[in-house]
This record gives sequence, structure tokens and C-alpha cells, in this order.
Amino acid sequence: MPPKELSPWWRGKLGFQVGSFPSECVELISGEVPESIVNSLRKPVPKKRGKLTPFLRSLVKARPRRSEQPEPEKERVFGCDLGEHLLHSGRDVPQVLQSCADFIEQHGVVRGIYRLSGVASKIQRLRHEFDSEQVPELSVRDIHSVSSLCKMYFRELPNPLLTNQLYDKFTDAACAGTEEERLVRMKDTIQQLPAPHYRTLEYLIRHLASLAGNCSVTNMDAKNLAIVWAPNLLRSQQSQSPSASGGAACLEVQTQTAVVEFLIGHTEVLFCSNATSAMEEGAGERLPPLA
Repeated sequence: MPPKELSPWWRGKLGFQVGSFPSECVELISGEVPESIVNSLRKPVPKKRGKLTPFLRSLVKARPRRSEQPEPEKERVFGCDLGEHLLHSGRDVPQVLQSCADFIEQHGVVRGIYRLSGVASKIQRLRHEFDSEQVPELSVRDIHSVSSLCKMYFRELPNPLLTNQLYDKFTDAACAGTEEERLVRMKDTIQQLPAPHYRTLEYLIRHLASLAGNCSVTNMDAKNLAIVWAPNLLRSQQSQSPSASGGAACLEVQTQTAVVEFLIGHTEVLFCSNATSAMEEGAGERLPPLA
């Protein structure tokens, strides 16, 4: 430090306080510091300064910062609009339907298929894997879980497979007076479906017709399959309202079952090649607006 007369402030220590003090208040320690004072003082721990600390700091500074924008979520499979899902996946029919239907036709021609329910935990596991854009490994031991998953997919579509817009036309066609009239009106209504719904419906109905042909083994003919599948394919706005009576709801279920049973029983006529080509040219263009 400079002499007292040259600097009004000196660096000093008073107890645990270190700082600048007036020069007249500072007393220099002359000579050797007594050993008792040295021993009573806490010895400072030397900081280890090497090349590691600057190196780590450079890594932290050089590391690129993560974007503040969250990563886009993967599109779900269940509960999504059928057309948007197929457009996103680039498929003609949903992967869930194709995987489950193929597996059931190979291993699921068993008694009560699509009527008996699977295990809830196994169904949710399969659903999660499909939602994660994975194709799960299906097991013969869980055949009823596979069939329940397939029905769940169609039950959770925002717009049912046969669409809310065409509900009245389907039910009116099923209630027509003659077989020939029912066939003509049902075929005309099917061709009014949007293309993704038409392709998916054809795949599903052909699958159900194939199972109905094995009803001697499965005990599930066209009518039994229609009973368990109709609520997943058609949805009446009237029966879902709180004011709907029990009798009206029962009648709606019977009509819905008649629609699906007619589709299964007349698959080859309704989905012949001529109807398919006409559908590819103009499907969905005549879809009536949702009331």
C-alpha cells in the first residue's frame, strides 16, 4: 500500500469485514504475526483451477439451444376423421382395420367372434401401439381383444363410417317396400359416400361377409354380426338426444341393424366392379350438407 500521507483510504480488515478504511484508522502489522493468531485463523482452501473448467464452459456455450417451439404431436389414429387419417398415412383403408381383419380371418374363425369382448388392458395396449404409429404383434390368445379393438376404432370416429349426412338415406333404403327397391336405393346411397368411407366400408363388409360364411363355426351369421356392428357404423342424432324415448331408441337400433345386415347379405351386388369405378370417378361430390 502507498504511504498514509499519499492515500486517504487503505485496504484493511476488521474482524470478518474486509474493505477500504480511512488511513488514520489502519494500523500496519509490523514484524512476525504471533503463532497463536496464525493457528486461530481458518486456512483458505485453494481452488483447483485447471483446464477442465474452461473446457466445460466452452462446451456449454457451444451447445445449441433447443427451439422454444414444442415438437408437433404425432397424429392419433383413434378418434380422428377417417379422411384426414388416410390422407396423413397414405393408405387406402385404416391400418387398424386391415391388420385386425386379416388376423381374424386367419386365426379368429372361432365361436362368438365380434360378440365376445376382450380384456380391457390388452385392448388399451394395442390401441396405444397403433396410436404410436406402430403395428403391434397380435396374438391368437387375445383374439377377442383384437376384434374389440377393431370395433372400437369405428365407434370412436367423429363422423361414423356411414356418415351422419347419409343416415336418413341408409335407413330409408333399408325400409323400402321391395327387395329390388332396397337394393337400388342402398347402392345409390353407398355411392354417395366420400371415397375414404366407401373404400373402408367395402373392405369391412367383405370381411364381415367372409365371417358370415363360416357361421356354422362362429355362430355369427349376417344378422348376428349386424347386431354387434351396427352401433359402431351408424349414429342417430335423434336417439342420442336426452328427450328420445326408449321405444324410439329401440326402433332406431332395429333399423340400423337392418342396414348393416343388408350390406353383409348383398356384398357382391352392392360392391361390384362397376359401382367401384363409378365411385372412384365421383365419390363424395354429392354428399349432402350436415343439418
